[in-house]
Amino acid sequence: MLLQPTDEAATRRTPAQVTLAPGHIAAPVIPSSLTAARLSRLSNGQLAVAIHAAGIPPDVTTLSIDAINAFAVTGIRRLGRTEVRRINDETRAANTSYCAKIRRDASADVRVELATINRIWGSRRREQRAVDLAYRLLCALTRSVHSTPE
Repeated sequence: MLLQPTDEAATRRTPAQVTLAPGHIAAPVIPSSLTAARLSRLSNGQLAVAIHAAGIPPDVTTLSIDAINAFAVTGIRRLGRTEVRRINDETRAANTSYCAKIRRDASADVRVELATINRIWGSRRREQRAVDLAYRLLCALTRSVHSTPE
């Protein structure tokens, strides 16, 4: 199944996606190195980075777990695990700094943190969309890894 963005908002890309994301994403075959057990070892943030790098569509409410899994695998293939971890660490540092500054002073200057987040994700909405999908996937993977055959 090919996913093709149809509106202008869906075609806007972050700098990382411009060089990494094609106009459509084909669901890949999952290689043995990216099994459910291995994906479930990634953090929610790492999965969110991978899913975002794959170029998720604007309407994600009807995506199946298999489709989300395919996005995660595509993103990991595209960026590599080391870059996924690095981007996740950069995002986490920016979010932590943002929260710490705002807690100390509600009028604090957080432009650097917001610029970092926008550079990586494009917008808070895109970041949240990827985090939500990563959570759905991680929950499903955790259930499948821990389930026992009857």
